[in-house]
Amino acid sequence: MKQLLFALLFIPALLFAQEDQHYLAGAVPVVEGKVVFTREINAPSFSKAQIYQQLLKWGQDNFSKKGSRVAYQNEEKGEIAIIGEEYLVFSSTALSLDRTIMKYRIIIECKEQACTLQLAGIRYEYNVSYQKDPEKYLAEEWITDEYALNKSKTKLNRISGKFRKATIDFADKTLNSAASALGAQLLTAAPVEPVKNVEPVSAPQQETRPVAPMEGFVAFQADKVPSTILQMLPDNALQVKTVNGNTTDANVEWKGIGNMFGKTISTISISKDSPAYKAIGNNDVYRLSFSKPGTSADAPWIIMECRKQGETSEGQQTMLIGEVTNIWIK
Repeated sequence: MKQLLFALLFIPALLFAQEDQHYLAGAVPVVEGKVVFTREINAPSFSKAQIYQQLLKWGQDNFSKKGSRVAYQNEEKGEIAIIGEEYLVFSSTALSLDRTIMKYRIIIECKEQACTLQLAGIRYEYNVSYQKDPEKYLAEEWITDEYALNKSKTKLNRISGKFRKATIDFADKTLNSAASALGAQLLTAAPVEPVKNVEPVSAPQQETRPVAPMEGFVAFQADKVPSTILQMLPDNALQVKTVNGNTTDANVEWKGIGNMFGKTISTISISKDSPAYKAIGNNDVYRLSFSKPGTSADAPWIIMECRKQGETSEGQQTMLIGEVTNIWIK
């Protein structure tokens, strides 16, 4: 009897250990230094066009609340990009609520009888009681094996571990939801293992473009700018300027930079009534000028040249998406 009671005491611990294995070493895939959850979905009874329409509807139905939307769509190429914002709840009681805002993007590439989805660009904003501004984390520096597991890779760290667990659960739920939308079977039953020295699945190689010089600035390829510099941009004053016509607007908001279908892309929020917005047509080139706080808007320290790729409405504002073709830094 004593032996039975002793064994029963260990059952919860054993169940916890089994459950926890799903979140341990290798559970967060890293590709070329970036956290990328990837799923391939097999839909043998669907054409490329049918898969595109089904997943576009899935995106519009599931990502239509504040902060989430279908940001880009191209039926001919079978491409869909979704920008998402979600609360991850760690614990909730009558007296406290522990949660974080997670922002991310989903890239979908459709082909005949199959498609690939990638969940990437993950970042967090976490409010803590002892400071006014939220803590901000990038997935690459917070939920990977290096940061979220103990040295022996057998246990989740107390703080970053809860972010890792909730993110993995969200990725599983979201990517499985897309598969269910097609009534399909997964080609990969689990997130793809980390791969070294290759591009993300289905992403074409980015073309290397010569960067024209600009007096007083140093030219950079769009994908070669250090992340530490890009992290400074949200605190800067921003202007958008059309290359043809020189129409300028400072009433714009920086939304971020990322990768979409092998291209470095920027996103800004701009009024539909803006003369600059009205002057920028499809595939037109425009420039984003960033000025450090306390300096003149006419003395930018970084200039980003973009070519319009698409847009999506958000009330009276438009989210303008452009491929970053050149960057100059002073």
